[in-house]
Amino acid sequence: MMLFLLRHSSWLLVLSIIAGVFSGIVGAGLIAVINMALNNGQEALTQLGWLFAGLCMLLVLARMISAFLLMRLGQKVIFDLRMKLSKQILRASFKRLQAIGPARILACLTQDVATLAEAFRWLPILCVNAAIVAGCLLYLGWLSGVLLVLVLLAIVMGVCGFRLIENRALHGLKMARESDDRLYTHFRSLTQGMKELKLHELRRNAFISEYLEVAALDYRLHYLKGSGFYILAGNWGNCLFYLIIGAVLFLLPNAQEATARLAAIAGLNLAGRAIWFEMTPEIIRGYCLTILYMMTPLTALMDGLPVFANGAIALKKIEALRCDASEPESAKSNDALPFAHPAVLQLSSVTHRYHREDEDRAFTLGPLDLTLQPGELVFLTGGNGSGKTTLALLLVGLYAPEQGDIRLGGQRITDANRETYRQQFSAVFSDFYLFDSLLGFAGKELDAEARIYLARLQLDHKVRIENGEFSTLDLSQGQRKRLALLVAYLEDRPFYLFDEWAADQDPVFKKIFYTELLPMLKTKGKTIVVISHDDHYFHVADRCLKIEDGTFSEIVAAKNKHESV
Repeated sequence: MMLFLLRHSSWLLVLSIIAGVFSGIVGAGLIAVINMALNNGQEALTQLGWLFAGLCMLLVLARMISAFLLMRLGQKVIFDLRMKLSKQILRASFKRLQAIGPARILACLTQDVATLAEAFRWLPILCVNAAIVAGCLLYLGWLSGVLLVLVLLAIVMGVCGFRLIENRALHGLKMARESDDRLYTHFRSLTQGMKELKLHELRRNAFISEYLEVAALDYRLHYLKGSGFYILAGNWGNCLFYLIIGAVLFLLPNAQEATARLAAIAGLNLAGRAIWFEMTPEIIRGYCLTILYMMTPLTALMDGLPVFANGAIALKKIEALRCDASEPESAKSNDALPFAHPAVLQLSSVTHRYHREDEDRAFTLGPLDLTLQPGELVFLTGGNGSGKTTLALLLVGLYAPEQGDIRLGGQRITDANRETYRQQFSAVFSDFYLFDSLLGFAGKELDAEARIYLARLQLDHKVRIENGEFSTLDLSQGQRKRLALLVAYLEDRPFYLFDEWAADQDPVFKKIFYTELLPMLKTKGKTIVVISHDDHYFHVADRCLKIEDGTFSEIVAAKNKHESV
């Protein structure tokens, strides 16, 4: 995570670390002043008191500067990460995003980014406390080098033991994160399949007991396992420090005295080496005070380690998503030549493979040949799994053909101009999403035009538009589709695609759509493709195409049949 921060804003990180190191040195200085005050007389306390007050002010100031800089750095990185990740997801190909899946994307943008933000929130605590520990170790070394070796050996033992326990803890937290992905998938099923679950008690009970409860229990067990090992690791370190304090207070002075007695009995002269084992009250007091002072920042470090472990796991998840969504789809639209209007749209030997729900092998759509003239209204029909929606995604440029060419106005559609090509289409898909405002439209005069369409779509009694925002989206599915149609009208693009748009409309408005709204678009010169099974209105189309087994067949009798009737 530190390397990740260095890549984003190295100067802020360096300044905050310098301030943290300074605060650690000042903290160690405070311990030294306290120890000296305990060993000096009343006459020295005044000078030491002023020194103590100055060090306290410096310590508070250094901690505040370090914490503020690291907080600013963490929030900057989180903001940049959210924006870059969102833009990168939108730049990725639609097919790639489908393969990644909405549950993983949602978990990454919410859970992982929030976990990483929490880790960055702990970063100032980590740096300040680590600096205090480092300063205390320097002071211990100044008091007694031999005892410092003892402390360092205990720290090494603590770190080794901690690493052994941490491996188990990390495994538990990683497994908990994997369970979290499954939980998000089930939560999505819960929200989107609410009606079906409410209507079927056995299905509802099975969903809760076999899926949701199992995933939630799996997450809880793994999280408790990982966090429990971290608690064990933290207390293991504290126990070692208590043992050091006990050794300094009780064992080492007695051992030194026993060594001196044995040397006297043996007639050995240890005067030249006794200083290395000197255990004066000042040294004992200084070590005990310093170790006790160190235990609070060490405990804070131990408490923060699970947060940083989760943050590291979240960062790996984010980086994995960034890697999976890093496939550049196309160049910027301003790098491509504009298309002439009106323009002929041609599909030449276009093929695309995909997996149908009821088959293990890949289904091949095509090769397809299709020419759409400006101002032409074409109906597309076919059975479930025949490839209608896939063809629609190919037409609007969300899918790229695996073989064959798509040409608009004679220009071949490639990765370099696919974004510009997509901007020629307005579409209302069967699984459409409706935003609560008219995003991407400029000009306040748009409100007046939108109100005209609201009246024509018989929604003016339900919805108002002020400053480009809808007053409500609490509407039926059919009414929401009318609002989506309104947005498509306002986009005013050369090509329109409607995927089963009339499926949720009442018979009266279904007739209005086929006999009034579609002809109105046609008179404006728009090229329209309608995916529909309403054979009663096939006569409205210039052509009716049926897609079956991945190929086209034209329904030539639809218009004549209507006229004969």
